[in-house]
Amino acid sequence: MRKLNRALVAAAFCAVATVQAADVKVDYVNQKKFTDIKPANEPRGSFEKRTLAGFDKIFADLAAKLPEGYVWKITVTDIDLAGDVNYMFTQSGQDIRVIKEIFAPRVNFSYQLLDKSQKVVLTEELKLRDMAFMSRTHLNRSQVLSYEREMLERWFKEKFEPAFVAATSTSSTAG
Repeated sequence: MRKLNRALVAAAFCAVATVQAADVKVDYVNQKKFTDIKPANEPRGSFEKRTLAGFDKIFADLAAKLPEGYVWKITVTDIDLAGDVNYMFTQSGQDIRVIKEIFAPRVNFSYQLLDKSQKVVLTEELKLRDMAFMSRTHLNRSQVLSYEREMLERWFKEKFEPAFVAATSTSSTAG
């Protein structure tokens, strides 16, 4: 019975994961040279892998809001996570990530959004930084990459969605 339940849960998870409307492809360029993707107290390799998987999830969640058949190609060139890893803040000398206003999250990336016919609808190079990340009260701070997620979701809602609507309405009236 337990094996059947796990199989059903796994199948349901796969079905939910494939409901995504647009296809998103994320590429990380020179990730070893990213400004801050440092772990506090775990091996660097596993932390980097988990962190980049977290960014993949954020971009996939955003892509789910785009029309079916579209492709969103993203190239991440730098990440500076919220906070800073520092051993000076503990008595044991163990590294911790200290979250302060001066350590704002930043993500540099470029993207192309292609429509169903593989025509580029939008393209841009960005350097997103959220200097007010500590003043947002509605964050779920227990969520992985909560500050970075909030920054990307806000950008998507305020800048990307209106630009996408304008670009697609212009291209549909031009055709």
